[in-house]
Amino acid sequence: MPAGEENRSAVVDRVNVALIAEAVEALAKLQERTGLKKVDLVNRALLVYEFLDAELKAGKQVLLRDQDGRDQLVKIFL
Repeated sequence: MPAGEENRSAVVDRVNVALIAEAVEALAKLQERTGLKKVDLVNRALLVYEFLDAELKAGKQVLLRDQDGRDQLVKIFL
């Protein structure tokens, strides 16, 4: 295990949340597709949300590129 890895995965806070129906459905789909635990998916989702929020606030845009090299600008409202 690389240095610092154990600190990164240590539990530092516990949060109980009530999810709306759409979030429950999305979580179930992600679990089925990825095989990851709910806690891992929620942690990853928060990290992605924070990254996107910071980048969008810095004036950047989100662009998706398909396998054929076609780009699609994505409108994200956070």
